[in-house]
Amino acid sequence: MAGKNLFANELKKELTRFRNAEKRKQERFMKKQARQAKVKREDKSMLREKEFHWTDASKYADQYYGETYRATTGLDNVWD
Repeated sequence: MAGKNLFANELKKELTRFRNAEKRKQERFMKKQARQAKVKREDKSMLREKEFHWTDASKYADQYYGETYRATTGLDNVWD
């Protein structure tokens, strides 16, 4: 009977070690997720420091496409 209890006790200890290892693994994962979420919330991206998009499309088209833009938009009101 002592042999059965010894085996059961060892099995319980091994199960406890396994559960503790899984718990630590899950805690590390959750901490990593929390760090990543914090970084995303703070968003220290370079794109935040400087505006890289145009809010005025016609100004952008005029600056970068010049004559082509003016030639294609010059006829826009002819159809009205």
